[in-house]
This record gives sequence, structure tokens and C-alpha cells, in this order.
Amino acid sequence: MDQTGLVFPRGNDIVVTARFPDISDGTGMTAEFFTKPSKTTADSDPAVNVYDSDVVSDPDNPGATISHFDIPSDDTGVAGSYWWRVDCVDLTGKRRTADCGPLMVEAV
Repeated sequence: MDQTGLVFPRGNDIVVTARFPDISDGTGMTAEFFTKPSKTTADSDPAVNVYDSDVVSDPDNPGATISHFDIPSDDTGVAGSYWWRVDCVDLTGKRRTADCGPLMVEAV
């Protein structure tokens, strides 16, 4: 899995789009976008933010799926270095990490 770095401007509302080219049918699936203080921070840590989204057909890529995550400005208020991850969860609760990487919240 390649790691993708993300950059958020501090204090802005952000929409993160995750594309899943290997998932052709997202029926019943959900996706979760995590922001964490570090790669090793437990998902259950109170400093971790989790955003949920349905997995739906990607209108720009037939046969693929997509999710959109709305990140409120309250959660981008502190500049610094963080970690992000996107997981897909199927109907049986099986979790698969789709991508992850460093996240920078930049002072504007």
C-alpha cells in the first residue's frame, strides 16, 4: 500500500474524497476516515477523530466506488503533524485499510 500525504489548511472545513478502484459494489459497506496524533495512537484514544461515510458508486469511474468525509473546521484548528487512515467495513464487520499516511495541518 502506498502512503499518501494530505495537507489541510488550519481552521477550514475540509471534504476528503476516498476512491476505491478495487471495490466494484459498495452495497452495505461503510468507510471510516481517522485522524490521529501519530501512526501508533490507538483508535480508541480520545484524541482520535473518526468520520463515517457510505461507500457508493463512483460517478467518474464506472465499476469503482467512492466515499466523501466532511471534516469540520473545529477539527482542523491546531497546526501540526498528524496521521490519517481510511478503512472500509463490509456487512460482516470485516475491516480493510484502504490507505493511510501523514497529515499536515498548516497555519495559513
